Amino acid sequence: MKIRKTRKEERGVYRYPISVPDGNGGYRQDNIIIRPGENEITEAWISTLHSLDDSEVYYNCKNGHPPMTADEKAARKDWEEEHPGEKYSTGWNLSLDYYADSDDDSADKQNFLEDTSVSNGDDVSSEVEHLHELVDTMTDRQQEVYKLLFIEECSLTETAAILGMSVPTVYNHKKRILEIIKKNF
Repeated sequence: MKIRKTRKEERGVYRYPISVPDGNGGYRQDNIIIRPGENEITEAWISTLHSLDDSEVYYNCKNGHPPMTADEKAARKDWEEEHPGEKYSTGWNLSLDYYADSDDDSADKQNFLEDTSVSNGDDVSSEVEHLHELVDTMTDRQQEVYKLLFIEECSLTETAAILGMSVPTVYNHKKRILEIIKKNF
């Protein structure tokens, strides 16, 4: 986890850290150095890599010390009064693995993980499923035209050039496709 930005004078190249086997069953840190002008690498690309690193550093630092609520501040003050001379430990958990791996049975870990999970978009509406079924009933040529015109948003001319057809033929396929969809929806 990076917490420091790369110095300005070192930003002419990009150092990509890797772990290399050391031969004793462990690993050692090494760097792959990316230089502009080698393997079609541009200065803009290196600048982009440093910008991405800067963003990572910002969010690591920001999330590493989240702001305390009023209740947390009060609890900290109470603890410090009860333990004079000791430092209040602030160990924020930033990993879901903590909840998944903990032995604390008081919390329902499964519900927590379900609540924090993100849907990957597998939920498809019935209309979309019906449209997929309609496309499957079309001829191969109509499916190709449908894909190029409606999915990849090519123009009639581009579609005709890709499929080796005339523009009027592509237009007729488009017209039939729309008729099939309108008829069955």
